[in-house]
This record gives sequence, structure tokens and C-alpha cells, in this order.
Amino acid sequence: MSRPTKSFLLILSGEQRNALDFVRRRYPAGDCIILSKTELREGGWKVQVRKLRDLSGQALVIFADSLESIQDPMLLRWATLFHHCRETVLADSHGSLEVTTRAGMMSLLPRTLLAALSDFFVFVFTWIGLQLFRLLLQVPRKPAARGGLLDVAFLCPSRTGLDSPGGALTHVTGFLSGLAQEGVRSAVFSGRPLSASCDVHLIPGAHRLHLFREAAALSYNLEFIAAARKLLTQSRARLLYQRHGKFLFAGAVLSRLMGIPLILEYNASETWMAKHWDPASFSPWLRLCENVSIRAASLIVVVSNPLKEELMNLGVPAERILVNPNAVDPESFYPDCGGAELRQNYGFRPDDVVVCFVGTFSYWHGVAVLEQAIRSLLDNPLTASGQLKFLLVGDGPLAQQIRIALEPYARRGLVVFTGTIQHNAVRQHLDAADILVSPHVPMPDGGAFFGSPTKLFEYMAMGKAIAASALDQIAEVLEHERSALLCKPGDPESLAQAIQRLAADAHLRVELGRNARTTVLARHTWRQNARRVLAHYSRVPSTSAETRPRGASVAKSSSSRSVNFAERNLL
Repeated sequence: MSRPTKSFLLILSGEQRNALDFVRRRYPAGDCIILSKTELREGGWKVQVRKLRDLSGQALVIFADSLESIQDPMLLRWATLFHHCRETVLADSHGSLEVTTRAGMMSLLPRTLLAALSDFFVFVFTWIGLQLFRLLLQVPRKPAARGGLLDVAFLCPSRTGLDSPGGALTHVTGFLSGLAQEGVRSAVFSGRPLSASCDVHLIPGAHRLHLFREAAALSYNLEFIAAARKLLTQSRARLLYQRHGKFLFAGAVLSRLMGIPLILEYNASETWMAKHWDPASFSPWLRLCENVSIRAASLIVVVSNPLKEELMNLGVPAERILVNPNAVDPESFYPDCGGAELRQNYGFRPDDVVVCFVGTFSYWHGVAVLEQAIRSLLDNPLTASGQLKFLLVGDGPLAQQIRIALEPYARRGLVVFTGTIQHNAVRQHLDAADILVSPHVPMPDGGAFFGSPTKLFEYMAMGKAIAASALDQIAEVLEHERSALLCKPGDPESLAQAIQRLAADAHLRVELGRNARTTVLARHTWRQNARRVLAHYSRVPSTSAETRPRGASVAKSSSSRSVNFAERNLL
């Protein structure tokens, strides 16, 4: 009996059309079946093994933007043992590929054993080291007085997370631009290349042999600490600033080693994220990294009140927490910035009412709710043959199933998927729309919505009508029927009704858009965001004997009120 000629495609990142083109070129005979990344990701290793055993054909192709971005390449190659295809292929959009067959598996064994041994030592060393460090944090230490070349050293101690457009990258670059506008001397120390408004020191790290991505992340913290400490000794930074993330502890250790206060930007509990949305193994290490980072921070900046309450429940004093929602750069996002030409490029007519979503096709962003609302609207006889069109911008774990569900409408030109675009092109896409949607859903555990979507503020700056979920901070930033129409969260019918109302009322769209832009300019620019951090930091009390700040002011507000944070003695 001949082996089936099917090929199976798992897209980790990158454009689906590029992945399909690769499979068709390499395996011209036979069908290509796209596997659900979401199901494999959420199912755990037992489900993954069971699904692999069901595959029989020419190949299992695992596709990514680049092979370097694949975090568990060796484990993926060992998938060859479980499926019944001729080969496993790791491929990327640049044409690079690695092929593994059953006959070649033995050659992987020595490297796999070395990687497993390396990971074992990393896990043991970091566990013992971080437990001792947590005890050390209980001993008060007076930070060293500093007056250096840098005011703020922005730390990105990871080789993933900022390698594609999205809210994280927008926040980092936006906050840095806000610091620059306030006259703050900043520099970035990063594991990934980053385009920023200040100097960027790349700390690439060694390409060590690891089996698990979690071990690689923990190990890189140690490399980052060693390299960044040398650079920071030369620059004599006054403050460290780090965005919280999975398995990150470098900022906490550097702060203690060098006597430099740490500001921690805390957008979510990574432990909570791993439990509900973004599965991660080795959860005890994840919790430990999060714990030492929170304890070591002199100031923790959160984007919403629910996050502040969460930290206070963990014992963090309220005065050490600043609620600082996300923001926008109004010089980049403004009306009439190229949308008219883009509408023509996408084939939209002048009388079409274009509804746009920009963001990650993921869980809390509500894309499944949006997909149901789109089908409801386009299947409605009143709108199916009308001028309603949808422009969906972005990618993510749910993108594939959304594309499949809306494929009949995409063939008719009613829905356009753009895939991932660069952030500097987002504004033209927003400007091309008449209505912008933010259909975020409630938290899966029933808790308060703790997000502060960056796209919400970019929407507002564009002066467009917005339909958004009435969730916590979203409902605080937007006012129903004044700057947006707020919908019942998780309800496709409520979202569809809001879109339909806006589509039918051009005057309402103009009024809501104008009010939204006025609000965001008054309260939510990146310069204002950075200014609030600097001002709050200057008021954080110290556990040691309080000394007044010395040295020149490094930030000044538009009202000429100086914000001096040099040489603080903090927790």
C-alpha cells in the first residue's frame, strides 16, 4: 500500500501564502493540510503526541518567519519519531530549511543529550540562585548615589518578544520617544535589534545548546547580566527600567548588584498568562522570576487599576505602584495620513463603509466575536449587497481559523486580510477606515479586565468612529455615545448593532471621532505617559534615611515644573 501524498503544514509565524507556496514547490503532488496551531498549543504534550500519530503522508512542514525565531527547534525535529510522514521540515520565508528523517534521527541523539544536560544545570543553578537572591532582597540596601552619562537604562533581557509588530513593541518605542521628548538621556540594552529614539546596545548572547526554550530564556538572563553590567558601569545610569516578561530576572539582579533603582513595567502576571492564554512549562521557575522582579522594583508601573489591586494583594505598597495607561504618538497617528490612496489599493469604492480591526488575532482581543459579527452583518439582506467592507490587519494564533471562517466573504471582496504589517504602516490602514473596532472579551477566569490596548489610543488619535467593548479601562477612556459606541463584551450581536448604527450615520461617525481625538491628545500621549512615570518616581518614599535628590533636573514638563529623579535612595 503506497504512503499517502498529503503534506501537513504547521505555521508558527509568517504569512500563510508564503508557507503554502513553499509546500507546493517542494511537494507539487498531493494536498496540503494546514494544522491548527491553537489546538496543538493549548492541548499539552499528550494531545500533541496523539495528533502527531494521526499524521501520515509526505512531510510535516513547520514554517516560521525565520529559523532563528523557532524557540524549540530540536524538540520539533524529534517530532519525526511520532508521526508517519517521510520527513519533518523546518522552513522559513527566506528559503532556509532543515530536514529530518527517521534514518537521520540517531545523529540528533548526542546533541540532544548534551542539550538536556545543559538545561538541567541551568534549571538547578537558577533555582538555587534565585531562592538565595530572594532572601537577599529582604536585607535593606541603600542604593549608590549616581550622576552619570545616562538617566535611564531601558533593559530588554530577552531574545524574543520584540521581533514583530504588536502592542509590546509599540509600548517600548513609544515610551522611549516620550522620554526623549522630556529631555531624558536614555539607552536601550537589548537581546534583539530595536529601532528606537536613542542608542541601542545589542547583547546577542552565545548560541548555546538548549532543548527547552525556558532554559534558553533563563540562561540568557545570566549572559545579559554579565554584559550589561560592564556597559552600565561605563555609562553610570541613574535608573533601570524593564518591561516584565516570561522568565526575566536580569533587571532585579542588576539593580541589586549595582545599587541602581529599578522601575518595572508590569503589563500582566506572566503566571496568570501561562495558566489561561499562553502556556508555559516549568511554572515554578516562572513564578520565582516574577516574584523576585516585583520585590526588587522601587516602582512598578501598571497599565490599569486591576493590576494595581493585584499587586497590592501581593503586599506591594500602593505608593510603589503607578497606574499609567498606554498612549499614542499624535505626530505619527493623525487624520488624512494616506488612507485615501490605500483604499484605492485595496479596491474599496468611495461609498464603501470600511470597518477596520488592527491587532493580534488572539484570545483577549475578541477576534472570534468579531468574526461572528462580520458573518451576521454580511449575511443580513440589508447589508450583504450594500457598501460594508472589512479590513482585518494583523496575525496571531487564531488568524488561521478566522481566515477559514471568513473565506467565502474574502472571495467576494467583502473582507480583506492583510497579515502582519510594519507599525509605520498601521496609521494608513486606520486612516483608510470609517469605523474602527476593539471587540475585547472578558477574562476567562471572571476577573477584571486588566488590559490597556495600545490600538485603542491609536484609534482615538485617528479621529475615527470606534465600536469597543465596555470593559474596565476601555470604558473609562471612552465615553459611550460621546467618543465611541460601547458594546456588551463578548456579544457578537451587540458589536454588529454598533457597527450597523455607525455605518448608517455619517454625522455620528464624525462627531465621535472628533471627540475621541480631543480626549487622547489631552491625556494619553507617550510624552505624558513618560512624564507621569518620572514625576511619580520622584515621590516614591525610601525605606532608608531619606535624602533629597541632588544634581540637575533631567525632565521638565510643559508647565516648566521640573521632575528631578537623580540619585534617589529607594527601596
